Amino acid sequence: MSTLSRSPDTYRHAEDIGTRLLDVVDACIDEVVAAATTHGGQPYLVGSLAAGLGDSWSDIDVLVVCSGAPPVGGPVFATTSKGTCVDIRYVRRSSIDSTLAGHGHPLPKGRAWTLSRWLNSVPLIEGAPPLLTDVERDRARNLLITSLLADLVSLASFATLAERAAAPRAWYLCRRAGIAAWELAATLKGQDYLGERWLTARSSDPEVAAFAEAAAAVRQVGELNRLLDRLGIPGTELPHRVRLMPNPEAERWTLGSRPMALVAGRRLVPQIDPVPETVAEAWEQGPSAAFAALADGALRWGVDVAGLTPHLGAVR
Repeated sequence: MSTLSRSPDTYRHAEDIGTRLLDVVDACIDEVVAAATTHGGQPYLVGSLAAGLGDSWSDIDVLVVCSGAPPVGGPVFATTSKGTCVDIRYVRRSSIDSTLAGHGHPLPKGRAWTLSRWLNSVPLIEGAPPLLTDVERDRARNLLITSLLADLVSLASFATLAERAAAPRAWYLCRRAGIAAWELAATLKGQDYLGERWLTARSSDPEVAAFAEAAAAVRQVGELNRLLDRLGIPGTELPHRVRLMPNPEAERWTLGSRPMALVAGRRLVPQIDPVPETVAEAWEQGPSAAFAALADGALRWGVDVAGLTPHLGAVR
């Protein structure tokens, strides 16, 4: 980990907003830019500081956009002269374009988190173009909301399955689904930097604050469905939207007449046969077996969110 000490005259001061955001951690914008552009590229502030949520303990997260292949394969870490960590990541411009293409399909949670960082990016060099154009921002927000919605649909469906199976920690899945609903509610109101650490700070809007109070208290499916109703999402419909399938990476075994799955090459777990097509169908065939197969990794799932349009409705 190197120490930043350069402040070359070749770098112009960034826009006032970037300077103000870095003031939170008492960092000089010139030394951050100097470290981030050692290999060239266009630097952007991302992360909690860029979203206006950071504090004096925050790292400085910088994304450097390259026209060609990134100069290194992973993150580069440095420290400012005041001791703040600078996390520098490189990305090819074509990778951003590819992610934004998206085709309307939900992104994995890690990619959705990346989108939220792009949406809150701030150029660190004066006169640099925004990371995303207005059209790209709209596309990114739609992808982000679709991905959060898919995560919520699956969690709510599994919570219902767990409660029907009388699983000991069904309440925990209900709670996780409530938090996912809260995350979506905050995003619908424009607070689109993801992360549970910042949920409270992202809930200053009165509607979100009221929703958050209910979300934090969810422990049962009935409570969860009332919460979903406030997002315009029919909770009882969701288990029909989660498809189930055998884990394609698991080996199929048979012990006697009992179907088994070898997960990750080392865990032999029971497999259900036939596999129910949806979580709703698993209710009828045997919720306990389906829930165990999901927990063990014998099953995978896919989510259909077509036609679902979440909106934060009036508090009821």
